[in-house]
Amino acid sequence: MVEEKNDSGNIKISDEAIATIAAITAKSITGVVELDAGPVQSISDVLGVKQETRGIKINMNKETVSIDMNLVFEFGMEISEVAASVQEKVKETIENMTGLIVDRVNISVNSIKLYPSGKTDEEQRRNK
Repeated sequence: MVEEKNDSGNIKISDEAIATIAAITAKSITGVVELDAGPVQSISDVLGVKQETRGIKINMNKETVSIDMNLVFEFGMEISEVAASVQEKVKETIENMTGLIVDRVNISVNSIKLYPSGKTDEEQRRNK
C-alpha cells in the first residue's frame, strides 16, 4: 500500500487498486485473452468466485512498484509484440493514475488460446 500525506489529508493506494489498473489495462490490449492464476484459477472457477486481479502480483518499494503478470495470449499473435505492448501500456497507465514510478512489468505467458481478440472463456460459452 502506498500512502501520501498532503494539506487536505491522507491518500492511500492499495496493492489491489494497482493490480486492478494493471488487469484492466492488460485486458484492453489486442492479443491478451485473460489473466491466468494457474491451479488457483481452476478452483475459483469451479466455486464461481471471480477475482479480477488473479495472476497479478504487486511489489512495492517506497515510490516504485514492480508488477508480475501471468497472462493468456491469443493464438497467432506475435508474443513478444503483445508482451511489449502490455508492459508499455501498464507502466504508462499506472504512472499516470497513481504518480508512482513503475520499475518493472514482468510478463509470463502461461497459455495460448484460439479465441478472437479479447474474448474470455465466459464470452466464448455465451456465443455458442
